[in-house]
Parts: sequence; C-alpha cells; structure tokens
Amino acid sequence: MKKENTHSAHLLELRKQAEALLNKGARKYPDFSHSHEEMQRVVHELAVHQIELDMQRDELLQTRADLEESLDCYTELFDFAPLAYLTLSLNGKIRQVNLTGTKLLGVDRSKLIGERFARFVTPDDLPVFNNFLTLVFSQHKSCSCEVRLGSDAGNVVISRNSFASPEEAVVPDNRIIRIDAVQSQDGRECRAVVSDISMEKLIERENSELKKATSHHSTGNGTTPDFNHHLIDKVIHARIRFAALSYLFSVDQACFVEIKKKVHTTDGNLSVHMRMLESAGYISCDKDLQARKPQTIYQITPKGHDAFVRYKESITALYGI
Repeated sequence: MKKENTHSAHLLELRKQAEALLNKGARKYPDFSHSHEEMQRVVHELAVHQIELDMQRDELLQTRADLEESLDCYTELFDFAPLAYLTLSLNGKIRQVNLTGTKLLGVDRSKLIGERFARFVTPDDLPVFNNFLTLVFSQHKSCSCEVRLGSDAGNVVISRNSFASPEEAVVPDNRIIRIDAVQSQDGRECRAVVSDISMEKLIERENSELKKATSHHSTGNGTTPDFNHHLIDKVIHARIRFAALSYLFSVDQACFVEIKKKVHTTDGNLSVHMRMLESAGYISCDKDLQARKPQTIYQITPKGHDAFVRYKESITALYGI
C-alpha cells in the first residue's frame, strides 16, 4: 500500500512538471484542421498513445519494483556477509560498514559512520595504515596491509599464551587484521574487506615453535633425555589436540564429527587444532563419502604415533609415574 501511494505521488509530480513545461511554451499544440475525419484521427492517435503510455508506466513500475527487491537482497548480503566490508573516504573516514564490521570494531554502526578508521589502529601501526591508504588512492589496483587493532576496537581478543586453545584464550592487547582495498571508479572512496587473521598468526607462530622443537628432538643422541618442561612436545600439549590425538592413537581412523563428540568441543575449535596436528605431520586428512554425505576422515601418521609415544614417556618420566 505504501509503495502504491509513493508511485501515485510520483506520477502526480510528473504530470505537474509536464503541465508547467506546456504552459511555458516548451511544447506547442500541433495545428489541426477542424474536419470531422481529422478529429477522429486525432482522438484515435491519442487513445493509442494513452495505451502505450500505460504499458510503459507498468513496465517502469515493474522495473522499479525489481530494482528495489535487488537492492534489498544485496543490502542483506552486504550486512550479513561473514567478512567485514567498509567504504572509506580519501581521508580514511568510514562511509559504509556492514554488521560484521561493527562486531569487529565493537562500535554501533550509527557511531562508526564518519569516524576515522585510523582511530582503531594501534599507534605503532598508524604509519603502515596511512601509507596503505595513500597507496590505494594513488593507483587503480588492489592493495593490502596488516595492522593491529587497538584498545578502542571491541574486546574479543586472542591470548598472549601462544599455545593456549581458542576457548582458553582471553584478553591480550591487540588483534591482527588484514585490509584489502581498491578505490572506486570516481576515485573519491575505496572499498575494503577486513579480516581478522589473529588465529592465522597464532598458528604460524606455533608452527615455527614446533619446527624448532621437532628439529631438537630429531638431533638427539639416544641418551636419557632432559625432561625440562620446555622440551615437551607443544603440538600435543594442549587439551583439545591431546584428546584428539589420543583418540586417533586408539582407533584406526575417525571422522570429524566422531572426534568432535569424543573431545567435547565446537566445530571451529576442533578445525583449528586438527589443522595444527596436520601441519606438524602428526595426522593425515582425507575426504570420503559415507551414506552419500561428505566426511572428513583423519588417521594418525607414523610420525604422529612416535611423537605421541615419546610425549607419554616424557610426561611419565617428568612426573615420576
């Protein structure tokens, strides 16, 4: 009903504009003879033209409705996208932001519009962000940078303990984000995708530590090991990873859902830890179909088997069990 009223008001406004143009002499009445045949011809032409206009109006109204429906659809896709989308001006002010972006920055959307994005970046990384913004508006290609969010940006963060599991992670100082942006065609703004890569950086850091630990174990001389707790295999020494590897140690193979039920965790947490075990070479991962449903199947590798045995021996010796 509201849309119909809007359309009627729009048509009324167009009629007023047309009458105003006619009165100003922008359109002249054509010269017609006053014969009966000529008058009938004119009336017929006007009737046909009226039908044409009605058909054009219906098409325009349908096109307008389709455009409004498409706009609503794209607005919903924009707002509920899993990544943070922002539009930034030349001076770095936020012009548009979706709901994921508001969650990432921890500020209501109404307060974010017009705010400088640099406010949420740590002072140490401000030069990186400013250089990035300059680069984006100086060339017509995608640019990216990695910066840390400061204390103004929400309070969902990753733990300083580099080997803590995700559900044990609480309150460190900063999160690391990646910004990919490209300027618009008119060059007045840029469209950016912002993703939280804190967990990826955490995994990279742990993998680096794991490589060092693996290298240290592989160069042993067969003598009685030093049971310093720092030498315990950190890839296994985490609750979820230990539980998952223990279960795989006792069975031939297991699917993702089965392991999740056994270790009592969420899909996201288990996925992160299984990737770490796979990255260390302790498990293998294959895709299979079971009951016509895709399944992720895991198996412990010989390297993982030896590492788990060595881990158990280290823990037993360390605690004198």
